[in-house]
Amino acid sequence: MFRTPAAAALLRRLGPRVSGGGGGASTHRRLAPPVSSSILSRYSSTPTSSPSPPPPSDAAADGDNRAESGGSGSSLSITIDRSGLYNPPEHSHEQSLDSELVKHLKSIIKFRSGPISVAEYMEEVLTNPQSGFYINRDVFGTSGDFITSPEVSQMFGEMTGVWAMCLWEQMGQPEKVNLIELGPGRGTLLADLLRGSAKFVNFTKALDINLVECSPTLQKVQYNTLKCEDEPIGDETRTVSKLCGAPVHWHASLEQVPSGLPTIIIAHEFYDALPIHQFQPTASLLFLSKRCGWASSEELEKVEHIEVCPKAMEITEQIADRISSDGGGALIIDYGKDGIVSDSLQAIRKHKFVHILDNPGSADLSAYVDFASIRHSAKEASDDISVHGPMTQSQFLGSLGINFRVEALLQNCATDEQAESLRTGYWRLVGDGEAPFWEGPDDQTPIGMGTRYLAMAIVNKKQGTPVPFE
Repeated sequence: MFRTPAAAALLRRLGPRVSGGGGGASTHRRLAPPVSSSILSRYSSTPTSSPSPPPPSDAAADGDNRAESGGSGSSLSITIDRSGLYNPPEHSHEQSLDSELVKHLKSIIKFRSGPISVAEYMEEVLTNPQSGFYINRDVFGTSGDFITSPEVSQMFGEMTGVWAMCLWEQMGQPEKVNLIELGPGRGTLLADLLRGSAKFVNFTKALDINLVECSPTLQKVQYNTLKCEDEPIGDETRTVSKLCGAPVHWHASLEQVPSGLPTIIIAHEFYDALPIHQFQPTASLLFLSKRCGWASSEELEKVEHIEVCPKAMEITEQIADRISSDGGGALIIDYGKDGIVSDSLQAIRKHKFVHILDNPGSADLSAYVDFASIRHSAKEASDDISVHGPMTQSQFLGSLGINFRVEALLQNCATDEQAESLRTGYWRLVGDGEAPFWEGPDDQTPIGMGTRYLAMAIVNKKQGTPVPFE
């Protein structure tokens, strides 16, 4: 795979330094195991009120409440048959084992007297303001629940930076540009991008960094990863990354990011966490569903269920509208398919697959990204944008020069361990399946993500075809 001339020129100027990154084993993506009866029992419905007591028996009404009188001096006795009275179960004072999120989900189901959708369940589990999976903790890396490409190797962020700088040059090198990352995780990708582009002063000076992040915990992690400091400006303060001197802002949604500047958007493993709906393809649904309208009858006949992500369509339309009006482009990298997706919802906790209903809020939920849906959504939103790809992550990184980058970094490794970390990180990013060179423990064999992840670009037509989609 050959790098493009523009990428090659930028690649030669990247620093030879090896940063601390590199990670543990990545988790294989597969379908979750069947649900166990013990899990299902926790979601059984409970009565909304106590059942009505049964009517008293005829025997109790006619005979057992009688007063029996005998002769003079006889005692008076009354007997009551309680067999027909309602006896409520004994109240338990033991603390419920359900988490606060499970109690919240049960209360929603109870209030509606019926089930909630898969999309609602995903949204509550991942982003509930009090107990959502992403809200109150750092879930990334070997000590978390899963590993993403930026955590595997610094080269991923550096190659993404090469793409961003190439796009910036195609845009005419504007003096100011909005650099937006959707779902930045720890901020590792952006930190490596900024370090790698540090020599390109005109590019870093132009950046106004905007992070779309709903988790207060991860916002703090990103603040530290980007070496941020608060600087006074008159009566106010602004946050600046000391990695490049660019201002940094946080937003809860893309809509909150100010418009009006040329824009570069990066969405890495963002779309896979957006809530999906799962449907069976019925005639009425096909008529109503925009997604099914984009699919051929042959494609629909091959699946029993269809996953549709309205949130992905909505955000893609926002991206297309912004790029259409402000100029620029967006890079989307995620695992998924270029077509209809069926039955891909999965849960991961501590690098292992678990059932999606097992202790909600303690595991990540994600689903395959439907790249065909993203392409159609973008094209329908604006005639001024063009969509390119998807191509595999291996093709994307290879065209940008990762092969040459790993060779340069290997020459500057101080230890054998550092070199081994680079080699395994490189394989995880571009390889396919198990690494053939691995001689360590079998349970730590590096697994390549190069063909499982896809890259797609959405750009303003004025910029032409972006690197490396020519």
